[in-house]
Amino acid sequence: MAAAVHVDIDGHVMIVRLDDPAHHNAYDGATLHAVGDAWAQLDQNDDLRVGVLCGTGSDAFCTGADVEAVVNGGFSDPPYPELAEGIAHKPTIAAIEGMCLGGGMMLAAGCDLRIAGRSATFGLPEARWNYPAQWLGALARQLLPQHAMELAFIADERLSAHRLFEMGWLSAVVDDGDALTESLRWAERIGAQAPGAVQRFRELIRYGSWAAPVDALALGHRQSVELMAMEDTAEAAKARAERRPPNWTGR
Repeated sequence: MAAAVHVDIDGHVMIVRLDDPAHHNAYDGATLHAVGDAWAQLDQNDDLRVGVLCGTGSDAFCTGADVEAVVNGGFSDPPYPELAEGIAHKPTIAAIEGMCLGGGMMLAAGCDLRIAGRSATFGLPEARWNYPAQWLGALARQLLPQHAMELAFIADERLSAHRLFEMGWLSAVVDDGDALTESLRWAERIGAQAPGAVQRFRELIRYGSWAAPVDALALGHRQSVELMAMEDTAEAAKARAERRPPNWTGR
């Protein structure tokens, strides 16, 4: 199984698509690293402001590791659980249709926002087969402990999009087939905001989820100085006075 990841650019938005519907968009090691490379490209391109991760087809967003790849040595490189930690510095959204299982949840956990079709299903089957899930620490910071444990312990049951929305893990549940459209709509709205503020707020929120309050506040103070010194802040004031949208440069 070769890496099956396609990257498209739509204005300020990068769309990263897992593209192996015959295998429910399961991944091998090369595919995981291709997703990581895409997020690096997102950060390096000043014209891009938001990334959207999706899967091809309506049956699955991603069902995790491809079993054949595991058996045939497709994970001779590291399994790359770092993807669950949100390695992109710019905002990312997971557009989820169909099954989102095991490592599929890992990839979605690495995104900042998650939008799912109504019939999407979620689950962590690892405990059923005694498989590892090195990335569960990331999920534990996104959910209440009892919710993370519910997913981890009930390995033979799939939970609904409604249940994951109740847990607070999904930002929105939409009609089936509309997850990507809605994610792109959110991406456009995010992309219209000041990129310097958005990226710093993302950093502060993620950092603040585990750091000591005094350290999170110190980062917030440093960000305040940086934001007030930016050209975009002066541009925002000018645009407001002239009653027009600001022209963001990220400087």
